[in-house]
Amino acid sequence: MLEGRWISVTAEGEATVAPDMAMVSLSVTGTGKELGPTRDDVNRRASAVLDRLREHGVAEADLSAPDVAIHPEYDHRRGQRLIGYRVVRRMNAKVRDLDRLGGVLDGIVAAGANEMQGADMTASDPSAAEHEALRAALAGARAKAAALAEASGGKLGEVQRIEEEPDHGPPMPRMRMMAMGESADVPTEVAAGDLTVTRRVRAWFALE
Repeated sequence: MLEGRWISVTAEGEATVAPDMAMVSLSVTGTGKELGPTRDDVNRRASAVLDRLREHGVAEADLSAPDVAIHPEYDHRRGQRLIGYRVVRRMNAKVRDLDRLGGVLDGIVAAGANEMQGADMTASDPSAAEHEALRAALAGARAKAAALAEASGGKLGEVQRIEEEPDHGPPMPRMRMMAMGESADVPTEVAAGDLTVTRRVRAWFALE
């Protein structure tokens, strides 16, 4: 516990950073009455998508393609009768050249990806923006504490303790792809924008 009189405040600070990478999440899915042909079709299209990503310069270390997931489908109106299978191959890719992102997205759709979760813009090194946001948060905390000290008839003293509050991560602008089946005649345009990094602190100041 702090001794004497003190003021405790919380404040939030923000800073921006330009994204330099996109985390693309997509799936190749298929349904059919027989498992073998359905799985083979999904694997074939998934391989085509991976090849297209490689053609666009995505490194092997930036590709993730777990094993296929198989979901039996039943007709529950007829006593759980098996009517077919849904096969899903999920994939993730880091696209480090945002100038090529639009072409990458168009290419993987053309290659066979039929579910697109989106492209999350992120920064590979947001530390400078995080530090700037922390400085802004502390400045805001000091301003709050000074106002409270003045309102109480006291004088603001030195900071006694600072804690960074739990980080929920910076919001990442998400670019959504068009729904499958819509016209693909117009190339996908990507506008990344800036990322806003937010940090929150709690500070204790002496009250003189």
